[in-house]
Amino acid sequence: MRVLVISDAHGNSVALKKILESEKYDSIWFLGDLTDYGPNPEEVLDILRDLRPEVWVSGNHDYANAFGVDCQCGEKTHELSVYTRERITQQRLSREDINFLRSLPTEKTMKIDGKEFIFVHACPRDPLYGYMFDFNPDCMISPLGIKIEADIIIYGHTHFPRNGMREGYRYFNPGSAGQPRDGDWRASYGIYDEGEFHLKRIEYDVEEVIKRIRALGLEKKHESRLISILREGRV
Repeated sequence: MRVLVISDAHGNSVALKKILESEKYDSIWFLGDLTDYGPNPEEVLDILRDLRPEVWVSGNHDYANAFGVDCQCGEKTHELSVYTRERITQQRLSREDINFLRSLPTEKTMKIDGKEFIFVHACPRDPLYGYMFDFNPDCMISPLGIKIEADIIIYGHTHFPRNGMREGYRYFNPGSAGQPRDGDWRASYGIYDEGEFHLKRIEYDVEEVIKRIRALGLEKKHESRLISILREGRV
């Protein structure tokens, strides 16, 4: 089984479509954050719903839109997050869309190929808000102080791709499909095939996304910031 692993599409339907058109896959795992920053969260949501991912967990931005709470994202992007949530996401998602976001789980576990997988947006200890830029053993201890048992951790949230093995855990972060922040503007995603994980990048029409952002009539300081992140792949 060949699985397409995607996270953090952030309203960038152009990048998401490019990934989907360029890969052969049997199933999809989506690790959350289809909303905010990008111009087309409603289109990303429709695409994903049509595809019916085998795994689909909520991201902190999706949860914020669903329940009207703060996203608790990083300081560098918090103001931009709040602004785009109010000016883009909340204006483009329907009540039905919001109710759908409310139905998403914050974590999922599955037995695959004899291994115990845990899927979260952020990290096992804190599925919505914890940051795990690289393996962090504290993320594998529950708030009650109990070791979280799993063979493989699949997560997103940081917008930095990772594929590693530490302390008996395989961990895999496909990076961000819609808004990479690791210095490479190309859409980032992953493949799970025959028990192996692979990180991949692909160019897409970033200028089309920028054109759509400019058409929204956003405040110039926020518009410029969004464009800079898309072109440079960093905050």
